[in-house]
Amino acid sequence: MKSNNTDISKIGKYTIYKKSSMRGWAIIIMPSKIRIDNFHGFPHIHYSLKGKHQPIKVNKLNKAFEIVTNHILNNETVNKEKLKGELS
Repeated sequence: MKSNNTDISKIGKYTIYKKSSMRGWAIIIMPSKIRIDNFHGFPHIHYSLKGKHQPIKVNKLNKAFEIVTNHILNNETVNKEKLKGELS
């Protein structure tokens, strides 16, 4: 049986899903469909829910969530390349 925790936050026009399980963690930013996770054994970012992943350095769920939250609050939007840089 899978065990996981999911928190949902609303920041501006974005809904952020923060999920952790025994397998790893994920942050999903909607409606941009950006996913940040470590389910393949290393932290990475997807620019679409089924897209190719690009490695990042942040491997802690709460640190990644803090960076995403601050990025949206400071920019009022999601700049994909800038967000990837902040996570690397």
